[in-house]
Amino acid sequence: MNAYAIGIDVGGTKIAAGIVDQEGRVLATYQTCAHSEQCPEHVIAAVEETYRALLDRDLVPPQEILGVGVGFAGAIDGPAGTILVSSNLPDWAHVPLRDILTARLGLPVILDNDAHMCAVGEHRFGAGRGTRDMCYVCFSTGYGLGAIVNNQLCVGHTGSAGELSHVVVEIGGAQCTCGKRGCLMAYASGIGIARMVRERVAAGEQTVLGEMLPCDGRRISGEQVAAAAAAGDRVAREVLQRAGYYFGVGLSMLVQLFNPELIVVGGGLTRIGPLLMDACMAGMRENTQPELWNSVRFAPWALGDNVGVIGAAAEVFAAASEHTHPMTCDR
Repeated sequence: MNAYAIGIDVGGTKIAAGIVDQEGRVLATYQTCAHSEQCPEHVIAAVEETYRALLDRDLVPPQEILGVGVGFAGAIDGPAGTILVSSNLPDWAHVPLRDILTARLGLPVILDNDAHMCAVGEHRFGAGRGTRDMCYVCFSTGYGLGAIVNNQLCVGHTGSAGELSHVVVEIGGAQCTCGKRGCLMAYASGIGIARMVRERVAAGEQTVLGEMLPCDGRRISGEQVAAAAAAGDRVAREVLQRAGYYFGVGLSMLVQLFNPELIVVGGGLTRIGPLLMDACMAGMRENTQPELWNSVRFAPWALGDNVGVIGAAAEVFAAASEHTHPMTCDR
């Protein structure tokens, strides 16, 4: 019998899902933004809708689907299968998402942080194949990290290892969505970019970005800021360069802390290109011990937008192969 898994990647602005085979090939995908900036009830309903939409394709027999892997943008208590908090989505506080989804979907569910799942995907099927020590960094709505140490995903004591986004880099700095001040994510993320844009517009600076701010209070997208920068808007360029520099500060921390062989860089904001990534490399080099500059390789994500889907599915296959029924708990 063939075996498949469904991988679901729940990010701050979109849910991506797919049916994946054991070779990491994606047979079908589905995306929705229905959950964006919504409360847990709406997000859970959107996840279930995504799962049902894939099943309705009738591409594989339901009995050949081993389980569902879910990567979620938040801090997770692994043993409990609980979302402790999410800085990208509102009102998540100790929600037992794994057990809720297991009951609603009727299949075993593995739950982990979305960046952890991305790291697994790139390590097993993407740019990190063959490495023992690798970090995956996602520059998107948030700032995500997954670390592979000695070929194992580093999850930490309660499953929350890798929350680099909430390491304070500016004492008393900008307010972060987590409630602290000066977190890395307050600068190096889509959320941080939107915050910096609003602040500069509110300060009365001359910029086309003021006309682009959503009237309903939602965040301006990084892609919109990039378009303004490409058209020559000074404020847009400066905001992206600042975000990129702090992105590099985060990479310098990884080099110092993990001494990885490879750092894989992914996420939608990396598509902005040299304006952001040149500042990123400058931030990394200026804040890394010089003796370590050449200790690490950098590579772009190989799996692209499917990275979280493939990684989540890979964890389902890994759990199934252990034959100890660990699929109802986080890995």
